[in-house]
Amino acid sequence: MGNVLTVDGFRFFIPPNDHEPDHVHVEKGDFATKIDISGDQAVLMKGEKTRRAAKDPKLKKRALRLANDNLQKLKAEWRERQ
Repeated sequence: MGNVLTVDGFRFFIPPNDHEPDHVHVEKGDFATKIDISGDQAVLMKGEKTRRAAKDPKLKKRALRLANDNLQKLKAEWRERQ
């Protein structure tokens, strides 16, 4: 899987030829979510309901903050991999 960034134990990755909207997958231990990076700010993907979806709001908030801090890098990686 296309690992893009690892920060504070959070792994941001983009699977090859992933679908739109532009987004990254994020994992840390049992935590997993998807973050939409198609706009001016990173936001949690709507309807994210997987069995591993994070229930811990602190982890979601931290992942989202890291995505926004690295938004330009994540966007560049998305464009490069598509």
